[in-house]
Amino acid sequence: IPSRYDTFEDPSGIIEKFHYGTHYSNAARVMHYLVMVEPFTTLRIEIQSGKFDVADRQFHSISGSFSSLMDKSNDIQELLPELFYFPSFLSTSLVSFDLGRLQITKKSVDDVKLPPWASTPEEFI
Repeated sequence: IPSRYDTFEDPSGIIEKFHYGTHYSNAARVMHYLVMVEPFTTLRIEIQSGKFDVADRQFHSISGSFSSLMDKSNDIQELLPELFYFPSFLSTSLVSFDLGRLQITKKSVDDVKLPPWASTPEEFI
């Protein structure tokens, strides 16, 4: 982060140096993670023009989200409190929506894929 900050230069000279171009937490990010829990399911559909976003962009894998955070300098997020107490947000048991299929594997997006050491959302939490 410091090196990116130090090397940033706006050719026009208008934009000052900054660390992040977006905030680490916002309503859309919360809806992204809590899509399987109302009212976030309905809110997510509303901000996506009445349908779910492409399945590949849905929250469907703990390791996938972790890898994105670690590998992409523009992926900045804070951990939701629900990651520490609310296993239901990792399961489709509370909703009956079709979240779509992943483009490459054609696998349906349903329960969030957990790390190998966790066999249930409760064990993960």
